[in-house]
Amino acid sequence: MSDLMNIHELVQAELRTRYTLDPVALKHPFPERPLRALGLMNINGEVFSTERLLRVVFIRPQLPCYFAVRSNFIRPRIEYDLPVFAGEVMRTGSKKMLIVDIHRTGATHHDDNDLFYRMLAIRDRYPDLMEHEKKQAGKVQTVFSPAACQVSIPPELDERAVSVYMDYLKLFCDLVDEAEPKSGEELNKTRRVFNAYLKTLVDHDPGVKIWKMLFGKKGGIERSFDMHFGL
Repeated sequence: MSDLMNIHELVQAELRTRYTLDPVALKHPFPERPLRALGLMNINGEVFSTERLLRVVFIRPQLPCYFAVRSNFIRPRIEYDLPVFAGEVMRTGSKKMLIVDIHRTGATHHDDNDLFYRMLAIRDRYPDLMEHEKKQAGKVQTVFSPAACQVSIPPELDERAVSVYMDYLKLFCDLVDEAEPKSGEELNKTRRVFNAYLKTLVDHDPGVKIWKMLFGKKGGIERSFDMHFGL
């Protein structure tokens, strides 16, 4: 039986069938216990890179008994000009929620409709899960693609949630494996879009805001940029 809270082990096993995961030495290694959380929160995790993937991030914040998160973020190297993969499992008491998505970061000139249709086709295979759709409130929705899967998870659907997560991951990995690197003006355009995106992160990205809350502005930005961009 697959346990949704063990999703990181399952994701790493799948990725290792395709790529060599090289560990990244972070400026602030895991585990960490933020003083702003009174030392109650333990943040553990791993960060890797591969030939085609700039960052493969696994983060596991946890409070004793009540609260735990399994966050997974995969960013291809910039020359492949691809979307990112983002998956998150949140457990609060006995309740679980899953968010899994493949989306662009920042402005884009791409037509990703074919990708979204393929993602929606995956969702359509899980009508029992989608009956429990629960979208996050607020501006965070602007981050997600139109085909993001956002659901609360009844205990009896735990394995189904694992399956939809892994289906999204395999679709994403297929995109990575099929991609050809950009060059010339195409690559320059991709770099300009990426640099403009970086400038918006500090004030507007929900993930950066959480790290700033836990470690202060300087420490939060440094940790987030190191983990996700190698900056």
